[in-house]
Amino acid sequence: MSERHVGTRHRAADGHLPRPRRPVALAVFFALVGFAPANWLVRVPDVKAQVGASASQLGLVLLCGSIGGLAAVTVAGRVCLRFGTRRVMVVASAGLCAALVLPGLVTSVPALGASLALIGVMQSTFNIALNSSAVEIAAASGNPMMPTLHGIYSVGGLVGAAVGGFASERLTPVLHLSITAGLGLLVTLVFGTSMLRAERASAATGVGSGTSANTRPAVGSWRSIRWIVLGFGVIAACTAYSEYANNNWATLHLRQDLGATAAVAGYGFACYSCAIAGGRFLGSRLIRRLGDTTVLTGGFLLAAVGVLIAGWAAHLPGGLALAFAGYVVLGLGLANIFPIAISRGGALGGPRGVSRVSMVSTVGTLSQAPVIGFLTDRHSLPLALSSVAVLAVIAAALALGLRRWSQSATADPDAHPTEAADSDRTNASHGPGDTAPAGAPTPTGVPTVLPRSNAVPPPSEGRKP
Repeated sequence: MSERHVGTRHRAADGHLPRPRRPVALAVFFALVGFAPANWLVRVPDVKAQVGASASQLGLVLLCGSIGGLAAVTVAGRVCLRFGTRRVMVVASAGLCAALVLPGLVTSVPALGASLALIGVMQSTFNIALNSSAVEIAAASGNPMMPTLHGIYSVGGLVGAAVGGFASERLTPVLHLSITAGLGLLVTLVFGTSMLRAERASAATGVGSGTSANTRPAVGSWRSIRWIVLGFGVIAACTAYSEYANNNWATLHLRQDLGATAAVAGYGFACYSCAIAGGRFLGSRLIRRLGDTTVLTGGFLLAAVGVLIAGWAAHLPGGLALAFAGYVVLGLGLANIFPIAISRGGALGGPRGVSRVSMVSTVGTLSQAPVIGFLTDRHSLPLALSSVAVLAVIAAALALGLRRWSQSATADPDAHPTEAADSDRTNASHGPGDTAPAGAPTPTGVPTVLPRSNAVPPPSEGRKP
């Protein structure tokens, strides 16, 4: 597993490593995938009234969106392997933006369910292709940018919710969603064209077009690392459980167990959300300095401490202020875990790895509500929230184990022992970058399971200070 996220970038004629470009277009797409759906979510009450849905019917049509998204996750990785991550990303982005108009146009509950299923398919496909592209670009540049990109996604969602709330008081759902779709399509056209043009230019100049079959993980290679990818999926599931448990129950806990008003409880949740976003913007720097494993294990342990403080603050000196501090610590701890899990899954297995990690993470998303509810009814909400701490400690131990297993899977058996051990500290970008010049990442992700001819270079080569 990558310890210090540094890729092998090809040297310029003067022998110096080229300075990596900032992936502006990629960052814009991460903002878009947070911004666009948030505008739809604030219109749920209006669309519910528009189609005359009851609460139970609304629950079913929202479930249609989840089912559509889950179905797409199972095939999106294969689609990316077949057509290339950037092409799929641009098409899915356009499809998602266009589909956002549909809820504003429908007049019946079944039609709303169908439109949400389509949105779920497009959004999940967009997410898989987008994260796979980010893994490739991060590997080619040697820059662990995934936490920052996910921070941009969080900001995009917050801005989208704010803009949507402002528009919902002034515009009809169809007009609001149509404007959002138009802006999204314009962004897709401008920045998607830019990304595809750069990829074609790289292919024309022979700088790794990313279409070579050699960049795809071999069947044997996938079999050797699929359990490691599953391990990162379990880490992502623990993170999803933790995040959604606090998303759904934090305000109730603050009001019910600590006597906070609705406004104060909202501020507490805002502190937690801002801590996650802020922690992600610091994540790339932490990974470069400390490595993936340290950030994973440290983040989980920090989250365990934070949730115990927040959950049991009513029984500790400090009360409400201590709970706020606990939620900040919890948010900082969880901030970079999911981005790292997605990044490592993609580095090991390409789009298939991203898809598998995302698929397993849904177990945590779907299980948290019934588990927390059951434990709360049987015992108490503080004890139920303590299940987050238990999972965090288990996941921290798993992250330590995955470090060793990743070393075993990615090390060249014929390499010098120090080189084999160092494969855990060099970035997973030692895949296509060793067989073709770096520049344009491949659409299949960057597998760390290398052919024997692609031995990991000596520790001194391509290493950032």
